[in-house]
Amino acid sequence: MKTALITGGLGFIGSNLSRELIKRGYDVLILSRSNDKAANVEEISDKIEIRIKDIKDISEEDVSGRDIIFHCASTTDNYNIQSNPFLDIEVNCNGTISLLESCRKYNPKARVVYLSTFFVNGNLDRLPATPDSPCKPLGLYPATRLAGEHFCEIYHRVFGLDTVIARLTNVFGIKEKSGDKKKAAFNNIIRLAHENQEIPLYDNGNFIRDYIYVEDVVRALAIIAEKGKASEIYYVGRGERVQFSDLVKMVVEEARGGKIVPISVPDFHKQVGIKSYYCDPTPLKELGWKPEISLREGIRRVLEEYSAAKKQ
Repeated sequence: MKTALITGGLGFIGSNLSRELIKRGYDVLILSRSNDKAANVEEISDKIEIRIKDIKDISEEDVSGRDIIFHCASTTDNYNIQSNPFLDIEVNCNGTISLLESCRKYNPKARVVYLSTFFVNGNLDRLPATPDSPCKPLGLYPATRLAGEHFCEIYHRVFGLDTVIARLTNVFGIKEKSGDKKKAAFNNIIRLAHENQEIPLYDNGNFIRDYIYVEDVVRALAIIAEKGKASEIYYVGRGERVQFSDLVKMVVEEARGGKIVPISVPDFHKQVGIKSYYCDPTPLKELGWKPEISLREGIRRVLEEYSAAKKQ
């Protein structure tokens, strides 16, 4: 039986990944800084082990004997620079070094899959994004995530650790917090439509996004772990040019509710936000992956989750 460790395993991506790995026959250990999101894995709680621990305190007992380590633990948005600019550094930089050091000392043969973000690219002059695209992060969050990528590459080159990078585009789906406008903007839009509320929309949605449903993402992560090349960067996205306004209209159609209200782009978003973006996932597809959940089907699944929660 293959063994896996998921840092940040109770979060949105981590909890969905844990279910995917269980289906694939993995023995799964989750590290989480708190038990607040334990409900995300409630249906598989008897099949996994959970340890409540800060990523900076990761130890030999956590990494020893694990075939694959998925490093999902990180901050999640650009806004910490306004309140606690050191938090991104503590979690994304110090936390990643702590993990890599533990692997170097206690499990140097493990494969480390580092979950990064398309935000590391900043605003590109040429799309789609590829591993050769420049990286010019616009805030501390993506700058520290890019630093984590470099840490993984350095530990691969200097110490021979088996590290691989997965850069995720816009991910949405079940088990994501629906009220978090900073991190889960699209899930929040789906919730607003479900509740027949006003949906604020920047710039009339006149920009391109590369949204992908979380189930396709966690399948991609499992395939990268099993088949990906060491030290490579894989973009995890649909690779499709989708006008965001069309995506929001799709939400309104499926929810049969919600009213789109144009609003001005906030000044902070102008400074740190991505204008238009989509990626080229060809290297990932060459490993045998392809997206299977359409955007419309993904929206329906999120709406079903919200409807079920409302009935409880």
